[in-house]
Amino acid sequence: MNQRDVRAAWEKFVERGALATGLRSSVANSWQRSKNHRVTVDRPMAPLVAEAELFRHRSKHTPLRHAARPALQNSRNFLSDANSIMILTDPSGLIIDTEGDARVIEAGRTVHLEHGGRWSEADIGTNAIGTAMAESRPVQIHGAEHFCSQVQRWTCAAVPVCDPTDGELLGVVDISGPAKTFNPQSLALAVSVGQHVESVLARSLKQDHEKLLRHFLAKSSIWANDDCVLVDRCGTILHAGEQALKTIRDHRHGGDEPPTRFLKTLPFEEWPAKLRGLLPNASFDFVASDHTGIGAIIVFHARRRTASVERGVQKQAPAQDPRKTAELAPAARDPMPQSPPTGFVASDPAVQAIVRQVETAAARKMPILIRGETGTGKEQLARHAHAASGRTGAFVPVNCAALPESLIEAELFGYADGAFTGARRGGATGLVKEADGGTLFLDEIGDMPIALQAVLLRLLDDWTVRPIGGARTKVDIFLVSATNAALDKAIAAGRFRADLLYRLNTLEVTLPRLHERSDFEAIVQHLLDGIDPTCEIAVQTMADLAARPWPGNIRELRNILARHTLACSDCLLDRAAGAAQIGQVTQPQSCSLQEIQLASIRTVHAETAGNVSETARRLGVSRNTVYRALGQTTPR
Repeated sequence: MNQRDVRAAWEKFVERGALATGLRSSVANSWQRSKNHRVTVDRPMAPLVAEAELFRHRSKHTPLRHAARPALQNSRNFLSDANSIMILTDPSGLIIDTEGDARVIEAGRTVHLEHGGRWSEADIGTNAIGTAMAESRPVQIHGAEHFCSQVQRWTCAAVPVCDPTDGELLGVVDISGPAKTFNPQSLALAVSVGQHVESVLARSLKQDHEKLLRHFLAKSSIWANDDCVLVDRCGTILHAGEQALKTIRDHRHGGDEPPTRFLKTLPFEEWPAKLRGLLPNASFDFVASDHTGIGAIIVFHARRRTASVERGVQKQAPAQDPRKTAELAPAARDPMPQSPPTGFVASDPAVQAIVRQVETAAARKMPILIRGETGTGKEQLARHAHAASGRTGAFVPVNCAALPESLIEAELFGYADGAFTGARRGGATGLVKEADGGTLFLDEIGDMPIALQAVLLRLLDDWTVRPIGGARTKVDIFLVSATNAALDKAIAAGRFRADLLYRLNTLEVTLPRLHERSDFEAIVQHLLDGIDPTCEIAVQTMADLAARPWPGNIRELRNILARHTLACSDCLLDRAAGAAQIGQVTQPQSCSLQEIQLASIRTVHAETAGNVSETARRLGVSRNTVYRALGQTTPR
């Protein structure tokens, strides 16, 4: 069915409750479920939870967020030019993280497609997130297939993320954007990211098990005469003495699951109170890695157990102070899954000069501003600067355009224990504090809300952090910023503060466009090594690629190469296998740079359905340049 037919089928269902033939079964079934949930088609937006509840949900699903974080951060490399965003939800369909195109993130707020929005079918009818949850499979919902009319301006593709140990739903990965930018490959990308998150979770759980076992073995001599149970963060029993296992079984209350399985859905800071209430005659050793709970050792002391039996009473063993959690020493930790290494290619002389400047500034901890078109490698250069700085702390990227204004201070500076109702016990660190001793990377500063600019200026004044409800502390941070926006124009328009720019650009560098670089072949080989190291590229195919204008720069090249590798069957990227993927839009080698630019503008103008502003944004040129290329008169 095309969109006109789907719209007619939707109107028929709304008016008469009849389902048209030809409608996809997943859509028809979802419309019926939406009606059964009493969702009205004129519902304007998804429900939005309060800030405190959002923090609780984000805290509760920390392992999932950690596993998905690299994929979401890297989604900017794939989605910014596609007018799309990537979303992570919890098992209820509540959005806990977003990343991607800043303008789409802003547009999503009109229907609460943002942090704290609830997108189950019961909340907002047919949509990819809710329908993927309901049908337990990947789903793409486009335009008029949505149940609520206000959401029909969107297209979305979603895949459930399940626990690798038991298949239980953990959340959903979704890719959404305006319906006019429908991309059939979005579902494949969502599935790929979902599978990646599940594999990261499985690997992370295996690493946690190794850490727990090492910790248990290191302490086993202390409890040589006691019975112990070792459980992971999901409440799964990894080791248990015979008597301890019997005690655990006695607490099943008729069920098959051990009583510790509730740990899977419980924030780590709530484990002590719950376990003490459940097993009052035991003591506990709670184990954390990187301040995240990974498991516990439950100890049934022989002396206490014997005394209790002899007296016919249960004596509560003194429980471990919940503040005394065993935090594994850094030397004993396995590294948590991280983003890939920087791998910044710099064989071009102009880029080499930029890298030398950046390395010098990084060694002196001078703030760096990286300019460049979308896809030129700004974040990769920022990661290289972090590596060159020699700093041992973390590289913490922050998408300035994606921070909800209501959560700016809490996200950046964290909050203290009990700062507000529903706040996570023990508080939260905040992104700035996470970067203490490392690098804070502020991406898309040109789209930074004015409120965030004021907050950032206060930080740059004295480099102190004050969590909500907490005391001020000093931080040591290397600051790197990036933008593809014309900040001078933003300052003139009052959208960006000049005093902030002067604090950010002690060193300012501009990365060249891909077609301006002389190290194209080295970049292609580096990208191929990351996509599929077994693939080689034919000389003529390399020449075809080099002749393209590449308006999307390295990001577009990466996407083309990824599709190229899927099309070849023998690990050789030749001209025949790649013609369809390259699109055969290569300009003749004799074309001038001006002709290539004109062709690029016309191509992107067609892709954006004639949107001059969007064409200019994608190509990093002025609107006047677009009008001249199209032979149109600039509007007055």
